[in-house]
Amino acid sequence: MAASKDDKANKQSKEKAKVRRWILKAVEDVEGKKGATAHHIQKFLDSKEDGISNKPEWKLILKKLLDSGHLMKNGGRYVIHKSKKTAGKGTKNSAASKANKKVAKKQSISVKKVR
Repeated sequence: MAASKDDKANKQSKEKAKVRRWILKAVEDVEGKKGATAHHIQKFLDSKEDGISNKPEWKLILKKLLDSGHLMKNGGRYVIHKSKKTAGKGTKNSAASKANKKVAKKQSISVKKVR
């Protein structure tokens, strides 16, 4: 009995992931880069699997994509939110990188004092 519940949950999870990818693909494929309307997304989903846009789950997935920051709403259209790239290596301010910066700063100060 427990195995069938796990299988069902796994199947639902895979289905949601598939719909999520399709929504992102629908928004990405819009010509002119103006964004996709909800109608565009529905048509794209129906082209992939008939009747899937009639299920309410796709709207919940769309809302989660908006909340997570993967998509943004620009007027009545959905566009992909691209994160800004950082200059250089792209390292984050982790504890290790902060410690390395402090050590480098101390070394440059000690070099100045010696001169």
